[in-house]
Amino acid sequence: MNKALFLDRDGIVNHFIKKMSKSYGKIIDDSPFVVEELKFVEGIKDLVNSAKQKGYKIIILTNQPSFLKENLPLQDYEKITTKICKELSLERADIFECLHKEGFSLPCECRKPKPGLFYMAKGMHNLDLKNSIMIGDSFSDIQAAKSAEIELTIYLRRKNSEEQFGNFEDEEKMNSEGPIADHIFDNLAEIVDFIKSL
Repeated sequence: MNKALFLDRDGIVNHFIKKMSKSYGKIIDDSPFVVEELKFVEGIKDLVNSAKQKGYKIIILTNQPSFLKENLPLQDYEKITTKICKELSLERADIFECLHKEGFSLPCECRKPKPGLFYMAKGMHNLDLKNSIMIGDSFSDIQAAKSAEIELTIYLRRKNSEEQFGNFEDEEKMNSEGPIADHIFDNLAEIVDFIKSL
């Protein structure tokens, strides 16, 4: 079986974008909707390359509810996914997405914090979840990973900036409600050093 480094997409692989949400009636962090909006997080290539050198299979798991809300046409989503694969030297089969949204679809088992995406990836790539790692920037990422019995969970802090909001509320919720990530880091460079030390 293969060990994997699971990555959340928005916030870990690429930056969020502040956008006005019709659903929430306010500006929120949202996914890029067109490939021109895609901006990679500094250090993501180093992280992916370091993990590959350590024998980890790179898997991206992402909730993409904007597709179901008709904000994101499938062809634009696939263009974004293709660019991510090209930049990080991944295959399309290495990216798993939940396109469902509570209130817009029937209940599913793949939308994080449910662990379904991990199980999909496990079945397709013969993965050993207990020897794998999850890196996320939301409470739901950590909940999903713990539910899937991922051995090691890492939480990445995100600071407020002009382009995206911070994730302090998620960290507070994680600390108050649990489960808590095994490690918390402030940037991907710190995570790269940690992966190299394993």
